[in-house]
Amino acid sequence: PNKVGIIGLLQSFADLLKLVIKFKNFYFQSRSYVGLFGVLLLIVLVVVYSFIYGSYYSVSYSSLSALWFLAASSISSYSLLCAGWGSYNSYSFLSSVRCAFGSVSFEACFMCVVIFCALCCCGYNLIDFYHSYWCSWLLFPL
Repeated sequence: PNKVGIIGLLQSFADLLKLVIKFKNFYFQSRSYVGLFGVLLLIVLVVVYSFIYGSYYSVSYSSLSALWFLAASSISSYSLLCAGWGSYNSYSFLSSVRCAFGSVSFEACFMCVVIFCALCCCGYNLIDFYHSYWCSWLLFPL
């Protein structure tokens, strides 16, 4: 792209619009639906993350906000698989499978860390994780 705009700030939005709006003949390319579903699922995932951490009325003040984060991050592997499979490229499909396996293994490790922190803080609230025992996190890092 030789025309990126002001310091390239809007380039990611332009790439997203180009990806979603690009004309495809859906009758002959049925996997394009799956690829489009994967991209839209990634966009929904970004919106869910902004609901978790976004504003004063975010989900981070609820009692199960760490579990909401785990549920939102588990969607990422499905969206990566859909986007890779719908691209008609074997290299992108193999890289999406590799990325999905990596996200699943990260998810398993992160789930163990969240359960350990919940046992230490007596709850799944992210605000409680932040406010309780902040000195002990400096002495005993995870």
